Amino acid sequence: MKRIANDRALCDGMKGHNYGLPDCMKFILECVGHGDKPDFWDIAAVTGDTVAQVYNRNLTTYCEYCVSGYLAGPEHIGYVFDTLGYGHGYVTAAQLNAESDKYIRKIVAMIDSGIPVLVKTNIRDIRDWNSDVGTHCLIVGYDRGGQLVKLLVGGSETVDCLITGENKMDLIFIGEKRREVTLEELYIEAMQKMTHWLTLPERDGLYFGAAAFRAWADDIDAGRFADEGIPIWDNYGVYVCNLATSGGEPTYIFKKLADMDQKYSYLIPLGEKIQKLLPAESPTGGRSLLWMQLEELGGGMSQSGAMDEGKFKATMRDIGKRAKIAGALRDYAGRLDQVTRLLEDGSACPA
Repeated sequence: MKRIANDRALCDGMKGHNYGLPDCMKFILECVGHGDKPDFWDIAAVTGDTVAQVYNRNLTTYCEYCVSGYLAGPEHIGYVFDTLGYGHGYVTAAQLNAESDKYIRKIVAMIDSGIPVLVKTNIRDIRDWNSDVGTHCLIVGYDRGGQLVKLLVGGSETVDCLITGENKMDLIFIGEKRREVTLEELYIEAMQKMTHWLTLPERDGLYFGAAAFRAWADDIDAGRFADEGIPIWDNYGVYVCNLATSGGEPTYIFKKLADMDQKYSYLIPLGEKIQKLLPAESPTGGRSLLWMQLEELGGGMSQSGAMDEGKFKATMRDIGKRAKIAGALRDYAGRLDQVTRLLEDGSACPA
């Protein structure tokens, strides 16, 4: 059995690293020699995961509850690799199954060189992946000449997956470094892309940004979550976790850039305006006030991530109480609309 040397935990919830693709990309970059930067939060701003809330009006598919989970596939992953300055090879499940021997050899070569392979799949298609959601993971080892791969899906332990010719997983191989990308360039790209993530159109019941909060609020008002048959964490709690994970993180990127170079000091007032619209516990981080508000109203989760489902169901059966929760979400959507207008101002972000 062969496994790459990097044995750190993937998606460490104690650090708030709840989005799969950013931490998988961070892990890969560590293995090719990037060290501490860019970190999880830097990459999650690039992927849009900390920028735009998501919400699914359909029953969950157990994909990751974030932009990268909803957009998972060649286009989104290609954008991320390109923004980080790397080429990549994208192999669909159909290609993998049609030419298994070829790609087993490629997997073995990558692992032997100490580089993991990114996997895009769904948690339901990977036996022994025990979590609430899952879309992105890593191949970090192999056995039986590569016929059996070791998937790092979370934490530091792996689950086994046989390459059978019927697998439901796409493989993504990092390629050559095409250009040097500075942290300054990453922050500028993330800032310039914010309005894109916040205004993504609805896709078959999947919503983004302010539209996600409004769709969520409409479903609360309509009594969706008073239904005793709907799994609460899978169809509601994950979206509280989404907003809790992101917090106010993307609003601080303006100050980060200004601290990096005085020529960006003009961005500090913009960041402060956005922080005022999307307040958190402190001006430098902490829980978003919306997260705290939902908890107080009986429609959120504690700081430990726990939900009292009995109390929640009772709240959702009370039309008046659930209306207050929906109102809080709509208020936040209106604030996001104001943020989008600020960002759309041509003078707001560096060219």
